Amino acid sequence: MKHVYPLADGGLDPLAPTIFHESWWLEAASGGRYEIVEARRAGRRAAWLPTFTRRKFGVKTNAPPRLVHFLGPAVDPGEGDAASRAYARAALTRELAAALPRGVIHSYKCDRFAGDVVAFQLEGFSTALQFTHELGPAPAEMLWTAMRKKKRSQIRRAQACLRIASIDDGGTFARFYADMQAARGKANYYAGEPVAALVDESLARGRASLLGAYDGRGALTAAAWILRDGTSAYYFMSARAADAHDGAVSLLVWKAIEGASARGLAFDFGGVSTPESVAFFAGFGGAPAPRVRLARAEGPHGAIWAIRERLRANRHLC
Repeated sequence: MKHVYPLADGGLDPLAPTIFHESWWLEAASGGRYEIVEARRAGRRAAWLPTFTRRKFGVKTNAPPRLVHFLGPAVDPGEGDAASRAYARAALTRELAAALPRGVIHSYKCDRFAGDVVAFQLEGFSTALQFTHELGPAPAEMLWTAMRKKKRSQIRRAQACLRIASIDDGGTFARFYADMQAARGKANYYAGEPVAALVDESLARGRASLLGAYDGRGALTAAAWILRDGTSAYYFMSARAADAHDGAVSLLVWKAIEGASARGLAFDFGGVSTPESVAFFAGFGGAPAPRVRLARAEGPHGAIWAIRERLRANRHLC
């Protein structure tokens, strides 16, 4: 069964709390290869979770694709007082956890709304905290003042020699990203993924900004793809030329933060993946924000996977 849900009349739809829960994103990011588990109440969907089961070398795994950075259960507990809603949320979440197939290695990095994870623990899942970095919704002037002095200086120097403009073509961004990764001797984590198509779709839906930093010759030296939904803007992907100004990406991020501030959105740096990113994000102020990771690994293959996870150097990073 695919994902079909009624849009809320206003405010946040609890069954689509992030951009990564929306059907158009899931379809493109997974190539249409996803299913769902769901729980229903009174003939309507009350909770759901996408699944992405794959088999490789005889091992079944279920984990979101690379272009889905965060994803957890979406639950609508319905009407009632706080206690009634909490009880309903826990029961619905337990149904989802129980519906996930056994004998599969499951792994999810959850979004900010996935706080009720005890239900998953009761179904044999392990839980751990990983971290992203966030700036809360605030006026741009306040965010600028809260930034490290060194970061503000770097951005000012970049502003003096770079022009920031929108890029309106996903292919341009995808090619630039791939070329810059290759030129810098870095692996392209998104090779083979539908980056260009998703950029174009997100721009057409008004759910993204695509920003470029151009030098005095008019050459593109850095670019950033920023996503947004009803609560947050996400620093999703960026690339820079090896000879770009050292503040080029910082300037693009600051422009994205200004845009998020104007819309009343939090700014989510999209996961802390390396020690270098910890230092880079901290320069903008804000604070680390926890995200729950859910995992269940059974059988001999699961035991091997669990050992590898415990030994992974960056296991506490998103």
